[in-house]
Amino acid sequence: MFGPEDIWLVSGGFLALFIAIVLYMMGGTTPWKKFLRRYVGAFVLASSTNVIMLVKQCWDWHALLIYVGLAVAFSLPYGSDTFWGKLSQRAVFAIGVVSAGVFGAWAMGWPAFGWGILGLQLVVGLGSVYLGVRNPYKNAPLEQGMICLLLTFTIPFWGFVG
Repeated sequence: MFGPEDIWLVSGGFLALFIAIVLYMMGGTTPWKKFLRRYVGAFVLASSTNVIMLVKQCWDWHALLIYVGLAVAFSLPYGSDTFWGKLSQRAVFAIGVVSAGVFGAWAMGWPAFGWGILGLQLVVGLGSVYLGVRNPYKNAPLEQGMICLLLTFTIPFWGFVG
């Protein structure tokens, strides 16, 4: 079922994740670059999921909705000057990105382990809210990269969930 031959497929998923994180960070630097985050980064992640599902012969059209979930979530407002504003906007943002995971689980036919992955993504998504509200790093690109990594680290790999 899964074996050492999957190392290149898994590596491709991690490469797509890395590229998406870089695009996400770049899209947070200036207003005219926001399309990199919203649409190109979302496309890279969703495409990697769909390619892995195709190669693993478990692709379903619902996997195309992952792009919609990510593009919409990556377009949600994220910044605020108040604590409660930051908390609410970043929580909605995290839930929006988790919706892409819901589409991944749907594409895989709601497998039992898929519920565990969704739960993990939701819990880790709460960590991204903490990073967004508190920003312990005091470095915007690092914060953006960490948030993208935390929210999307499961997305490319839905084709491996059994």
